[in-house]
Amino acid sequence: MFRFQPQKRCYLGPIKLDSQPVRWIRKHRSFASREWLEGQVRYGKWVSEHGKPNHFQIYTIVYEGTKPITVLIKIKWQPQQVLIYHAHARA
Repeated sequence: MFRFQPQKRCYLGPIKLDSQPVRWIRKHRSFASREWLEGQVRYGKWVSEHGKPNHFQIYTIVYEGTKPITVLIKIKWQPQQVLIYHAHARA
């Protein structure tokens, strides 16, 4: 049986940042901010993690100069909010 995966979501509820993404933002201030992360969660493509219910990954591409950087954002959906618990950039 195939599971339906929506391409994009529009999440308008509250978003909470864990301590790791807050430290990550300080290191990547050239493009990352709290508002940028929240925008990616609100309007980005959520890909479910296998074996982890309510856990999703969001992949986005950012250009720093001429170099593309892929950013992975890991989130956990809860009925009251979405928790951003991990952010990672790789070239």
